[in-house]
Amino acid sequence: MNNDLNRIGIIDIGSNSIRLVIYETTPEGGYRIIKECKYSARLSEKITKENRLEREALETIVPVLLQFKKVCQVFGAARIRTGATAAIRNASNSEEIAAFLSEAVSLPIEIISGQQEAYFGFLGVINAFDVNDGFVIDIGGGSTEITLFQNRRYRHSISFPFGAVNTNVAFGQGGNWNGEQVHRLEAFVRGRLEECEWLRAGSGLPLFGLGGTLRTLGKIDQKRRNYSLPNSHGYTLSTETIKRFMETMPAMPYDKRKNLEGLSKNRADIIVTGLIIFHTVYQYIGAGRALISGEGLREGMLHDLLEPEHPVRASALEYSLVTLQRLNKEASADFLTDVHKNAQSLYSTLKGESDEKEQEMLIYVSVMLYRLGANINYYQSKRHTRYWLMNSPIRGLTHRQLVLCSMIASYSTKSRKQKLSTEHKDILLSSDEERIHKLGSLVQLSAALDSGETGMEQEIKPRLKGASLDIELLVCQRPLLKLEEIDNALKAFKNAWGLKVKLEYTSNCQHP
Repeated sequence: MNNDLNRIGIIDIGSNSIRLVIYETTPEGGYRIIKECKYSARLSEKITKENRLEREALETIVPVLLQFKKVCQVFGAARIRTGATAAIRNASNSEEIAAFLSEAVSLPIEIISGQQEAYFGFLGVINAFDVNDGFVIDIGGGSTEITLFQNRRYRHSISFPFGAVNTNVAFGQGGNWNGEQVHRLEAFVRGRLEECEWLRAGSGLPLFGLGGTLRTLGKIDQKRRNYSLPNSHGYTLSTETIKRFMETMPAMPYDKRKNLEGLSKNRADIIVTGLIIFHTVYQYIGAGRALISGEGLREGMLHDLLEPEHPVRASALEYSLVTLQRLNKEASADFLTDVHKNAQSLYSTLKGESDEKEQEMLIYVSVMLYRLGANINYYQSKRHTRYWLMNSPIRGLTHRQLVLCSMIASYSTKSRKQKLSTEHKDILLSSDEERIHKLGSLVQLSAALDSGETGMEQEIKPRLKGASLDIELLVCQRPLLKLEEIDNALKAFKNAWGLKVKLEYTSNCQHP
């Protein structure tokens, strides 16, 4: 571990499960997950009729917290933040519970209020998506938080004391549902939603979903569709998909439902209550679509710990790229900046009218990350770059943009003879095949034309004349070490763009 990186453990004592996540953090506030542990406790089911959590129930989780603490020690996490949410927060003896657990495991236990839980969920989402306005819903085991944000700022939130576990106890029958039960729970949820006027203020906005219910629905839908990108973060659930879930899942017997692909058996009974809560909220606020967030409460707690004064990043994508470059030093920042300058110069000369802004973004991301595969194997870096990006935690991109960047960044001179979009035709547009070849070859040529890593300074001046492109390379001396790379890159570039290209070397040596 680098000396300037730190490790922090975040423990979330939830109503359904207790989790530990260990993050490796950078001085700039970036992070990556290096360890996660989970224990299914279902504390919401252990609340007594007197609304208490008794000592007997708590004693079963003390060994879990002690083992989490030991894991933090093994991984060198010097700081540990522990938060307890709805099951403990809503218990009549919550202070007594927190005091008992804090003493038993020698860790301070924060009782996170409903408003704090909503705010932390918002921080997790807003730093993982480049979106200005929307709603966040976090369906836990014992509570549901809904937040409205506008212009990337937290505006309103509400925490309801019902979630997937305690509503299953109150409304379900061992995981089996009938129409009357569904209507009763829907009416109950709607009645509580009517308490908040601002929930009607954002019709058509996207709804970002946190928690196991939404992740599970996404996995089930991806299995059904044979979705080609196994990535839940950013996956979109359409109104039609959500409606289909409501038409089929509650009516499915528990014994059949627990065998659904993508649904873990320990969630088969509570997935219906989570779905009903989610669908009712989705309809009530008039959401346009739902997106699954892979980051939520625990990441929000981390953002709040690392940057309490300014926890919201201006751009999720830029924040993500800076973090990836900081944690994976495969190329110097100066080199990547020079390559991007070359790419900008070439693209501004060649660009058409359509998708200009998006294509500039795709070029930028691809240049910044095209060397990532060298961390695994220098000689097979292209292959590793593509796999790495397809499965990477790059935030601020849609799934389509993520696939495009992985293919553009990993483009090689051999790629020009291949049809690259076939594997992901369920995600990509028909026009994306040409886009990959054009932008991929442009990025490769931009890198080939840069001689900074050989100790030489240069500048390119491209000029388009009809179907011909003249590139003047201003350099003090001919870049002998890069001639073969330049030649191969030019062939791929000419083929993709359908241009004649003439490269001229001009001396820019300054003689005394």
